Amino acid sequence: MEWTDPRDMDEDEYAEYLREEKTRDHVSARNAVLEKWLEQQRTEFPAWAKERAGRGPWDFTVDSLPRLEALIRDAFDSPAQARKVMDTPLVAVAAWYLGEVHNRAFGTQWRLHPSFADDNPLDHRPHLTLPWERREEFHYTDPEHIEDDARPIYSPTEILCNLRARPADQGLLHRISSRWEVPTCCDDSSCRYHPNS
Repeated sequence: MEWTDPRDMDEDEYAEYLREEKTRDHVSARNAVLEKWLEQQRTEFPAWAKERAGRGPWDFTVDSLPRLEALIRDAFDSPAQARKVMDTPLVAVAAWYLGEVHNRAFGTQWRLHPSFADDNPLDHRPHLTLPWERREEFHYTDPEHIEDDARPIYSPTEILCNLRARPADQGLLHRISSRWEVPTCCDDSSCRYHPNS
């Protein structure tokens, strides 16, 4: 189905659109490509953590994120340098760890659509979002109030690779708790879905 603004769809078109979106989300959450990546990082994590035990503990808590950030900032001088080795355990396992911290603390889930397996560009890496069931909470939180699914997306690999380009006060703890909350206002002064000041 070609994308159409959901506001312009009739009831049947809208129901089909939601079915397709839910199917895509389901496939992105449960597929061999994503499972292979997750299993590889889970398997490599004990050795990764042991090698970096002096910087730990690696206990999947939000409190461990400043240690993870220091590890990555110390390892690379630039985002380009980090991207060159983003498939090595140093970055890949660190990205998995960062994602698992979010999953355990905020109820996010891994996603990667299997169609990205062949060419896997920078923006097609395993990422996090909230469960499909929470989609309606974010129904009208995109700036133009068009998207039915405006759940936030978080790419741990990209976040880690870009740390050297970000100021220290905008690191891994920056907006961490608010990232997964439903916005209560927006920039649109005529918005009927959010109170504005």
